[in-house]
Amino acid sequence: MMYRRFWGVLLTALMWMVGGSFHTFAQYSMDYAVSMVGNAGSGTFAPYFLSANKHGLVTHSKSGYLRAALSRDIDMSKRFSYEFGVDLVGMLSSTSPVAYYDVNQGLLERCPRVSSFRIQQLYAGIKYRKIFISAGNRELTDPVVNFELSSGGLVWSGNARPIPQVRAGFIDFVDIPYTKGWVQIKGDIAYGKFMDSDYAREHYNYYNLYITTGALYHHKSISFRTNPDKPFVVTIGAELAAQFGGTRRYYDKGVLIDSLTMKSPTRLKDFLQVLVPTSGDGSTNQGDQAYYYGNHVGQWNLSAQYTFKDKSSIRGYFEWYYDDASGMGKLNGWDGLWGIEYKSGRENWLSDVVVEYVDFTNQGGPLNWCPTDYASPVLTTEATGYDDYYNNYFYNGWTHYGQSNGTPMAKSTLYNTDGYLKYKFNRMRGVHVGAMGYITPEWRYKVLASYRTSWGSLQLPLADTQHDLSGLLECHYTPAKLAGWSFSLSLAGDKGKLYGDNWGVAIGIKKSGILTIGK
Repeated sequence: MMYRRFWGVLLTALMWMVGGSFHTFAQYSMDYAVSMVGNAGSGTFAPYFLSANKHGLVTHSKSGYLRAALSRDIDMSKRFSYEFGVDLVGMLSSTSPVAYYDVNQGLLERCPRVSSFRIQQLYAGIKYRKIFISAGNRELTDPVVNFELSSGGLVWSGNARPIPQVRAGFIDFVDIPYTKGWVQIKGDIAYGKFMDSDYAREHYNYYNLYITTGALYHHKSISFRTNPDKPFVVTIGAELAAQFGGTRRYYDKGVLIDSLTMKSPTRLKDFLQVLVPTSGDGSTNQGDQAYYYGNHVGQWNLSAQYTFKDKSSIRGYFEWYYDDASGMGKLNGWDGLWGIEYKSGRENWLSDVVVEYVDFTNQGGPLNWCPTDYASPVLTTEATGYDDYYNNYFYNGWTHYGQSNGTPMAKSTLYNTDGYLKYKFNRMRGVHVGAMGYITPEWRYKVLASYRTSWGSLQLPLADTQHDLSGLLECHYTPAKLAGWSFSLSLAGDKGKLYGDNWGVAIGIKKSGILTIGK
């Protein structure tokens, strides 16, 4: 009920913003976009690159959607400004079977349907000077990597559906006093709610382990940047997100084990505990009491860019992922995302190219041992490993509607047709290449390719490694004679045991422009 009121207040605010502006100005302009996309192919799921980093829009091998959006951006030149957006999607999609256990009939299968309508984005925000606050459902991406060409960020990539949240912070980098513009700062903080409880219930096997529903979301970030007007610019930062709250229920062959049901509290002090991570009290689960309240995932990141006189640039960057304090102290080897990007600064045959290496194999080592957890331990040396990235002892995997919130290079739980809600292939290593350019001013292409090897997970290691080679060739046509129109054609395929041998094609049509109301 609380979240229905939230959406009601947000819709009222949107109507007030737009309606008030109509009375204030003779003319009022908004951006609009209407698009249709259809994909078809072999297999049950869409090829990797037709699904990855699409904000959860495409998942299965055969689908089509109609999308309509209306928005207005913040005017950065004004001291006070506002923004809003409405983005609606109607969809038809094939489905995939999921195993589940019935106490009377044993092991069965079902095919949960993909929602035919969704509010992809609905948000409103205001800005005063450099400070902003916003509320709602909005597509967000990783601030370090190139969303178009990268394999994806490690904490929040833009791979999964947006999470409704309230965010506040600096809307852009601001100069730190007394540094004369040489050092700038940017940061934000957010609280929200995972909306996929019904999805989890439909995709859980009810055979063993547990399902957690009703979890809340928290995110915070901070970055420092040197003078952006200089040829050489360095940006360093940290990002931390968390799951907290919710109720965990254990099942054994279709039977709920009431004695193991655990509800995580969401008092004011708990909101503060995820802001400044501390151990939980006696009302939280044993893991939260021993370590930290909630499930925390984070990254250190650094980017260094040099811009040449001809406006071309080269940039190196990394994101060091961590699941706990040992990873935070970089006790997890080469784990992380390492990349290099070249931009020509022009719309030529090779405008942008990205090369990345992703490693999730160390995870702090295969063991986790804390002597203080036991009365008289034989082994007194601590081993801070077994991080099991994106998984947690209380929550389902770090996902939203089955799609990885972090890098899609770690195979999402969406593909678990056995009803297992955790990552099974998060111990992996891979390389990724992305490039784009212009054949003519009207024709643009994009090429993506990834190769990865997975050892399964630390909890469920594979007897034999699984591999995948995925590729995408995409062309965009934006005719000069048809203002606002664009057309796209995408060909994608997978080869290997990790995703299977799949192929697919997607066709898109889009019309966008400015809608002006009034005289």
